[in-house]
Amino acid sequence: MKTSMFNSLLIDKPLREIFWFYGVIPSNLLWAVTLAVYFSGAALSTVVLMFAVLLGYTTWIIGEIWHCSGNVKNPAHGEIARLLTAAWAINTLLLTSFLLLQRLG
Repeated sequence: MKTSMFNSLLIDKPLREIFWFYGVIPSNLLWAVTLAVYFSGAALSTVVLMFAVLLGYTTWIIGEIWHCSGNVKNPAHGEIARLLTAAWAINTLLLTSFLLLQRLG
């Protein structure tokens, strides 16, 4: 079995727990904090740092969802979780990009 240097970052738990308690809830809270920092007029370096943390977290949770999507009774639930997470990641990437461009312009 191949192992990656990132295996230590992966959590082996049920998909529903990873999806909701490690994905949806923390991601929304992180977005709320990031937007609060952005709209408070914080320094550009702080905004860029918050966007970097948000994008790093999004990258990590994608790996988690993919890793845990096989341990469900109904395989369709794993595929739905993957699809929703990928859509959320694309949304996060686009939104951070456009907000940063707006801030720079």
